[in-house]
Amino acid sequence: MNFAVLEYTSKTGKIWHHTPEHPNYLADPVKEIDPTSFGCYVSALAGEHIPLTSLILGPDSKTSKPIQLYRKAVKRITGDWPQYNIDYLRQFDALLIVHQLSDAHELVSLLKKLRENTKRPLMLGVPTQPFGILKDAFAKDSNAKTDFINFMDGCDVFISIVEDTVDWYQNMTKTKVIYVPQPYPSAFASQNFLPREQKEKTILLAGVTQRDNIKKGHLVATELKKRFPDYEILIPRVQDMDYDFSLLKNTAYKLQPFEKWHDHLKTIAKSMLVINTDFTFTRGRVQTDCAATGTPSLGCNSDGQKDLFPDLFITSDTPVETIVQQAIRLIEDPAYYTSITTQARENLEKYDYKQSAERLTALINSLK
Repeated sequence: MNFAVLEYTSKTGKIWHHTPEHPNYLADPVKEIDPTSFGCYVSALAGEHIPLTSLILGPDSKTSKPIQLYRKAVKRITGDWPQYNIDYLRQFDALLIVHQLSDAHELVSLLKKLRENTKRPLMLGVPTQPFGILKDAFAKDSNAKTDFINFMDGCDVFISIVEDTVDWYQNMTKTKVIYVPQPYPSAFASQNFLPREQKEKTILLAGVTQRDNIKKGHLVATELKKRFPDYEILIPRVQDMDYDFSLLKNTAYKLQPFEKWHDHLKTIAKSMLVINTDFTFTRGRVQTDCAATGTPSLGCNSDGQKDLFPDLFITSDTPVETIVQQAIRLIEDPAYYTSITTQARENLEKYDYKQSAERLTALINSLK
């Protein structure tokens, strides 16, 4: 099957091709493609990653400098690109088209262009921003919601990567919404697995504090530090983000400078447990990383949490004390700890590229 992921822009600004020797998770995450997000679809289905701008301005199209300047001028004046050639896209059996709030209207325009010709790929839509962030954005900007609905309506099928959000999406569109887990390079990531006895006395406190309910985890960490004073609270710091650590003012913690994914896997692997109370309904990469490395994840409503750590799943109403007691049991009961992490590693297999490719291929074939 000839498959591609299409986004509005990309890190390189040009088409990236998967090869068996150079899958996305071995590529440079700054200069090539991401190791754990939509790049996983590209490598799982041995396809291409196409930025739309590369077809509009080059380099992946025969666009002269005068034409580039003309198109940029029109875009600047009108807010829309003038006519451009999309013949390159017609070779594919299926396109996974990624919605992002900042450029949704451009992708809606592309979907209309593709539908004008009977010879076109199947168009699968998928969101970049998680449910919680989309919901907040729509409350502030009705145009963002209109663009999102038009985007979904233009697709042949819309994919939700979080099962609990399917009905929410379906209520906004005439397009069929289907839950499909997002691929993850679990075989590669699992090479970083460490058993409990090799882990350090570290509690990794994950998440960006602007996200819904994330600071509940700070309260949990504070209580755990009182119970286990010899444990270190470690907080990964994402670049260019503001944090609110006010709930940790009387608790010792250490900030972890931003790490690329390969390095961050090792940090997770060495940690005794991860606390992540992000309630924006994410796919749950924190949880897949935890499952691969043998570290329990406590919290949140992500799909990964329900799939991989169902016994540790919490809701926004779960009391802090309940989460604290779960963490205490994990730290003090090695047998329970091992049973939780073993189940997570077993459940993680369905995310790997082979099973993911089979699921997506079956879905695409069912739509033909």
